[in-house]
Amino acid sequence: LRLRFGSRPFGSRPSKAKPERMARSHAHVSCVAPRRHGKQAAAAARVASWCSSSAMIKRRGAEMQAADADAAAGAGVRQHVTLSARGWLPSLCCCIPGILLFSMMFVVVIAALVAPTAFYIIAAALTAFSIAWSSNLSISCVFGAYRMRRDCGKDWHSQLQQMQKQSPDGENEVMHIVILPNYQETEQMMLHTLENLGRAPLARSSIHVVLAMEEREASGRDKAERLISRSSHLFAGILATFHPHGLMGEIAGKSANCQWAYRHAMQQLAPEIARFGASRVFLTVGDADTLWHPQFFSALACQALEMPEHERKWTIWQPPVLLLRNLFSVPGPTRVSAYGTILFELAGLANQIFSSHFCYSAYSLSLALAANPMVSGWDSDVIAEDHHMFCKCYFAALWEQIEGQSSLADGGPEARALVPKVQLQPVYLPAISYLVESDDGWMASSFARFQQARRHSQGVAELSYVLLQYALLLHSVGASMLPRRTHTGILGIAGKMATVHIINQVQAFAMVVTTAVLVPGVLAWLWAGGLSELMQAVAAQGLLGTLSAQTFGGIRWALVAIFGPLPPWSLLFTATTYIVIRDALEGKLTQGTACSAHDSQLAAPDVQGSAPSAKGLAASALSWYQKLKLLVMIEVDSLNLGELTLLLYGLIPVTMAAWSLLRHGSKFEYVVAAKPK
Repeated sequence: LRLRFGSRPFGSRPSKAKPERMARSHAHVSCVAPRRHGKQAAAAARVASWCSSSAMIKRRGAEMQAADADAAAGAGVRQHVTLSARGWLPSLCCCIPGILLFSMMFVVVIAALVAPTAFYIIAAALTAFSIAWSSNLSISCVFGAYRMRRDCGKDWHSQLQQMQKQSPDGENEVMHIVILPNYQETEQMMLHTLENLGRAPLARSSIHVVLAMEEREASGRDKAERLISRSSHLFAGILATFHPHGLMGEIAGKSANCQWAYRHAMQQLAPEIARFGASRVFLTVGDADTLWHPQFFSALACQALEMPEHERKWTIWQPPVLLLRNLFSVPGPTRVSAYGTILFELAGLANQIFSSHFCYSAYSLSLALAANPMVSGWDSDVIAEDHHMFCKCYFAALWEQIEGQSSLADGGPEARALVPKVQLQPVYLPAISYLVESDDGWMASSFARFQQARRHSQGVAELSYVLLQYALLLHSVGASMLPRRTHTGILGIAGKMATVHIINQVQAFAMVVTTAVLVPGVLAWLWAGGLSELMQAVAAQGLLGTLSAQTFGGIRWALVAIFGPLPPWSLLFTATTYIVIRDALEGKLTQGTACSAHDSQLAAPDVQGSAPSAKGLAASALSWYQKLKLLVMIEVDSLNLGELTLLLYGLIPVTMAAWSLLRHGSKFEYVVAAKPK
């Protein structure tokens, strides 16, 4: 193994970028519209003067490089672990998910061809594991749904105001920076997102919005200027950054755009940030269509300020992400994937006993964590920016402990205290987003969802990343220097990723093979009159007696053992999903109590199918017929389209992603999801 320390990424070559290229990359100055008061106005004036001087732009580029060098020197040992590095270890880690997936598929096929009994046992075991996994999710989802309904009924902003009154010295004052990466999104949708942010009670005093635009979008600058002009009165500040295309070592996508916006926001907002401690400045990343609960930022501040500072700076906050904004206009399989997201997100937040949950889509962290020398913001060469950021921060805490322990080489007792510090804290106030949908019809929407599933499946590379980080840790300090808690934490993360991306997909593949094996036999059995014989046996002996009389090698035993009766967990899942969607339709999950203080227009209903009430901030209650119709729709979708959804948006995309990772490493292409106009 070979480790490279310093300010360069692990395994990377020194940059050969031309000076004028580097100066150009820093010349994309942001459009700024902050609320100016006193010193902040002077700082904004200085920023505006920088924007008009090309000489100053070049000097800013040089200052940024010098600051990076100083930070690297002050941080001591810095290690940037990346799958893009050259060497046999990153390449091996990239191969492991594909090797596991395809070797297990190979075993299933061989067993089906040469050992049918062994094949049925394997398929039944995989299905039993899948049912156990799903049952755990279904039960945990109930607790998550209960906590979400409970916390949506609290007035978090009043609690925050009480905390701030008890600390007149300003120690409980906070600052929020919301980064919205976007590319070719409709202006109206982004305006709705901004207006929804403006409903937050903290918007005008504490929230700064960063529109993270892409330079390659032709109309991006004009769109950003119009959005800033129409919404600047809602926030403490709003600015736009423009991520240049084709920077060396980057994969165009959300992560690279986030990093560019983060670095420029730190420069633009430096005067405001200086008023707060780094642990009281919170960075929130979301999508262009994310609608946060109006009290989310107040709840985040309350939870964070109640923590000791040393815990706060290693915490990531995650709301439940509900893909419900266009639930009733998308194809059925896409709708089923929304049900699955409800299940996975609420269960993952409510039950983190076996493994921590991961960041997903919209999440928050402190500036102290993002600016930690072992983190240094977002990586620009990854696709699954949310999962990757969690894993990166998780291992950054361990690397920081290794660096800070001078007794490590002597094997002192301090060296054994390398324990995980990063925790993912739920904030049970939902963030609601769109499902993928095309305006070109059912087939186009289904294909757009498949394209998004391909991008999501590229998150299988994060399993390789976790294995690479773990291998480097073991090489650096040895397995005995890591306590059991650290080993189980890392293996729990890897196991959760392997379950989602590999084991569940192998189970789906086994069901496909089972169908292929059973269909010819079933057809032959029907042709030979087996159905009439079965009906006569059932009439004479009853259903249970007939089934018990079958041999274990028979086709009917295989059908019962592998597919089984309707499991109880599916009914529990249906009931929980129904309650969550009904609450969203009736406005119970999105109402805000402090909205009347704002001079913005009232946001439109957050979920398709909801009806505005007289107040305009919530939706009216559903009738009994609408409730019954919703419940039946969820159950029919789940029963009829569940397996098809798993194949189209699970097995096939994951297989393609694992094959690409096996052959080409972590070089993926970011595909932007289509949304309704």
